[in-house]
Amino acid sequence: MKKLICIICCALFLPLFSSCKSEGEEGANYRLNLVLNEDMTVDGSMEYSFTAEFENQSYITFNLYPNAFSENATVSPVFERDIPSAYPNGFSGGKVDILTVKTNGKTADFEIGGVNSQFLKAKFSSPLKRGEKASVYVEFKCLLPNVNHRFGYGEDTVNLTGFYPIACVYENGEFIQNVYYPSGDPFYSECADYDVSLTVPSTYTVASSMAVEKTIWSGGQTEYVYKRDCVRDIAFVLSEKFNVLKGEANGVEVTYYYYSDSAPEKTLQTAVDAIDFFSSTYYEYPYGEYAVCQADFLYGGMEYPCLSLVSDAVGEYLDYTVAHETAHQWFYGIIGVNESEIGYLDEGLTELSTACFMDGREGKTYRDYILEAENSYEAIKSSLTYLGITTPPVMERNLKDFSSELEYVMIAYNRSEIAFDRVKSRLSDKLFFKTMKKFIKNNAFSNVTTSDLTKAFERAKRGTGEFLKGYVDGVTAI
Repeated sequence: MKKLICIICCALFLPLFSSCKSEGEEGANYRLNLVLNEDMTVDGSMEYSFTAEFENQSYITFNLYPNAFSENATVSPVFERDIPSAYPNGFSGGKVDILTVKTNGKTADFEIGGVNSQFLKAKFSSPLKRGEKASVYVEFKCLLPNVNHRFGYGEDTVNLTGFYPIACVYENGEFIQNVYYPSGDPFYSECADYDVSLTVPSTYTVASSMAVEKTIWSGGQTEYVYKRDCVRDIAFVLSEKFNVLKGEANGVEVTYYYYSDSAPEKTLQTAVDAIDFFSSTYYEYPYGEYAVCQADFLYGGMEYPCLSLVSDAVGEYLDYTVAHETAHQWFYGIIGVNESEIGYLDEGLTELSTACFMDGREGKTYRDYILEAENSYEAIKSSLTYLGITTPPVMERNLKDFSSELEYVMIAYNRSEIAFDRVKSRLSDKLFFKTMKKFIKNNAFSNVTTSDLTKAFERAKRGTGEFLKGYVDGVTAI
């Protein structure tokens, strides 16, 4: 995600495929039936089919992100200073109620717990064997808050993201449970296939991360039948005000949904050019569609597979934000990370990639963007030092360990971009991008760690992995 505060501080930031499964392998699948009601609630049902990850698996855990927006939440998804812009009409709570849970077709015991009641634990009547196929059925009801955020509705858009139970990643003997902190992105998921039916009032135009297979109109309601294979999650943005422009990037349909853009053709072209640029630089964009949409969102933008949100308040930074969120299709979409622990990896590579793409487009060079990152880093560091905050600039750390949003921007965006620029200088542009192409190809649609990346750079040139590690560990000075 590209936060507006990052911009402010800088002035003081394969071929198309049918599935990600190997031949003969059945991957995870979500089947969702959703109805958006006039009262800003969503009635939903979900069947999640998967293969047991470990022997004697007796339960599975899901993220319930909407509960972070509850009036009873102990950790808010919004910083206190941002509350007036997030809730212009006063605080409004959101949540998801779990109505029914079945495992393998039988009514199941379940628990809801964790910080902000953000996790659902569904239990199996008998333990699963490793590799055994299983399913979890959940009926749920979401209440959308009136908030300018990822999940909620504002004056112009309904942002339906992170609204359904999303399976937690099983890693190192546990299901990873990431708390929805206001800084950074708490998301971490595996790729899966999706089949979705979404019914909404027909007055809405829907920007979606999915491909529409069928549209049915009936009694003032429109049902969209969607499918998308091999993505980490899905998202929808709805508006009664959307204008729509379409373009094409080497066979990829690119759509721009907007309501307050004075130069929409230019914005669309940026998205088209970005898809082309990152496809040739890193790895061919693997889906048939990509959409960018304006949204009521208090930060700069937010990425989802095949769909990017850009705030209607980014102003002159619109093209940069579109490019940044499009780069996230590679660093988060194709290459996944635990964003609560190593958000620097996808944000830093995205910032570096955006600077490469923007080179010469707005009268600024690649080196100008790196200089802005360096200046922002030093400005924030000085501010934090003045406030008595002198935490070592370690890049790999949990979101809860950042003292403020400013520190997160300094580390995840600025320091990370600078570190990757210096790795690129050490390797040469040619070797850096050759290494990244190979890294993405070898790890496409999986999740990676710092170690995976440093090993890739080490293989490219001895000492480069340790060179990057010095920045990650906070040892090497900027």
